Amino acid sequence: MSETALPPGLGILRRMSASATAELPIDWRFFLRRIIDRVVAPLLGPLLRLRIAAFALRVQAQRRAVAGLASEDIAFNLDVLRGRLSLNRPFSGAMARALALIAVLSERTVGLSPFASQIRGAAVLLSGGLAELETGAGKTLTAALAAIAAVHAGETVHLITANDYLAERDATELGPLYRASGVAVGLIVHKVPPESRGEAYACDLVYASNKEIAFDYLRDRITMGAEAGPIRLVLEPVHAARPRCRSLTMRGLPFAIVDEADSVLIDECRTPLIISADADRDPAWAHMALQLGDALADGQDYEVSAQERKVVLTADGKARLAQMGGELGGIWRNSLRREEAARQGLVARRFFLRDEHYLVRDDKVELVDEYTGRVAPDRALGEGLHQIIQAKEGVTVTGRRYTKGRITYQRFFRRYGRLAGMTGTAQEVAGELAAVYGLRVIWVRPQHRSRRRRWRTKIFGDEAAKWLRVARRAAKMVRQGRPVLIATRTIRASLAVSEALDAAGIEHVVLNAAQDEAEGKIIAEAGQAGRVTVATNMAGRGVDIKLGPGVAACGGLHVILTERHEAGRIDRQVAGRCGRQGEPGSVEAILSWEDLLVTVFGGWRGRWHYGGVHVFARAQERAERLHALARLDLLRHDHRRDEKLTFTGSVE
Repeated sequence: MSETALPPGLGILRRMSASATAELPIDWRFFLRRIIDRVVAPLLGPLLRLRIAAFALRVQAQRRAVAGLASEDIAFNLDVLRGRLSLNRPFSGAMARALALIAVLSERTVGLSPFASQIRGAAVLLSGGLAELETGAGKTLTAALAAIAAVHAGETVHLITANDYLAERDATELGPLYRASGVAVGLIVHKVPPESRGEAYACDLVYASNKEIAFDYLRDRITMGAEAGPIRLVLEPVHAARPRCRSLTMRGLPFAIVDEADSVLIDECRTPLIISADADRDPAWAHMALQLGDALADGQDYEVSAQERKVVLTADGKARLAQMGGELGGIWRNSLRREEAARQGLVARRFFLRDEHYLVRDDKVELVDEYTGRVAPDRALGEGLHQIIQAKEGVTVTGRRYTKGRITYQRFFRRYGRLAGMTGTAQEVAGELAAVYGLRVIWVRPQHRSRRRRWRTKIFGDEAAKWLRVARRAAKMVRQGRPVLIATRTIRASLAVSEALDAAGIEHVVLNAAQDEAEGKIIAEAGQAGRVTVATNMAGRGVDIKLGPGVAACGGLHVILTERHEAGRIDRQVAGRCGRQGEPGSVEAILSWEDLLVTVFGGWRGRWHYGGVHVFARAQERAERLHALARLDLLRHDHRRDEKLTFTGSVE
């Protein structure tokens, strides 16, 4: 089925923009959505927020009315409301009463009393919008309120998180609330075997990470094979159909609530999800690809674009490869094969670094997700690149792989019958979220005024001076009885910080992909007085660091950013680990001119022209612009491919 038309049923603003842009080319769609966002949204946005605020007041009034009911009576009242609730009427009196009943149950079962801001956030989700809530505003409970109400309105809900840790944590911590509400909860994480997933998807509410649920969908599409032909795709869309094949895992794509929506729907959309299978097991070509690349001279035989992570062969380089191919014979006489192999060998050498982009353990190369900082099990780079990296690291070279199925996040999430989301950082990409997914970003006023203090950024000439400053700052905070979170981008950087702290005699723990098994324990202790935690993005989005006794009086958690990310939103997310829900906290950035963001996207000329932190801001702007163009290019390619699939009936 063509994905040109955006999914229906997501509110009046979404329908307006969808109808205005559905038939336009994707470039014009982005342009028109910007006009709508700048002209229409300023007029209708405040009216919608007023309506949501009025609805939240009705919910609070209902809470007071039902507060005296016994828990059994509350559950009974929820059951009675099932036939009256509808997501097509998210602000009805029945929905207000349902949310009030759920809020009272939450306080009794898990000890969490929803704030007015969380009620407003739940209303945004039920109306099919994207709620922008302050970091630390309690998005976990916000999503639970909306999910339970949606289940009682007759919808199956997929609550999608940014990683397995958050999915398992939230499903466990809120389990008593779901059981008291009569909602069956399933959990999909990497360790859940395929044979058990069908049972989980049959539940009313399914917690899952974005990658696991998208890959499950793609596996089902591959299993359907010829059944997913053009006629069936038109007459019986997959997201609305009950699978007839027992081997299928999922039960359609009903209503998705996406946590950390900007990460899932924007940051991770530069590359498609691919399922592949072994094509051959001859490792010799991978070693030869490295040799071909190593034989070429930088600047003469090839040119490198660090920003685009691309290698381009020059005429001299191609001539040099042709000479080598003639000597080697066989497949290396083919110009396309030897040039592609040499390019991939150079990419493996220049752009994929151990302890930054991947780990090597147990005779395997394991990729590290750049956004979550976690190992991505069973994922592999395509087009032979993974095998070349294996050869580079001296581990067993697996077979080259061919693509069995492919899907982008844009295509996948637009197939949901209903879509909503929440995050603390969405305004910067509001136009893209609206243009691609039809999601209107609605800011939700926080319950508490932020007490987070931002200290002045320090920039040093080299990394050695930076790490020394980080160690001294951590030592000062420890003497004050405050916990410290030192945030790094890569495993390599976290190890460098650890060495500097060891040299200064500062006790600390390190959380990165190599210590992922101890994640829960490290996070649980990160808010204790005098605790120093060095962490990659594993301690970023969604992580709630609870302050220990007496810490708030000392100033709360102190966060040190040791690098800027390529998207400013990720920096804001890391900073959001402190000063949560009105607690005190502080954050500072300690940077160096050797940081990757500046060396790749900044440029030395910019340092003298703009000076100081402006160089980093300009570099971030360049990086974000390039990434946005990459996502747009992928979306264009997806639309062209979609048109072909519509007529051929091929699997994704």
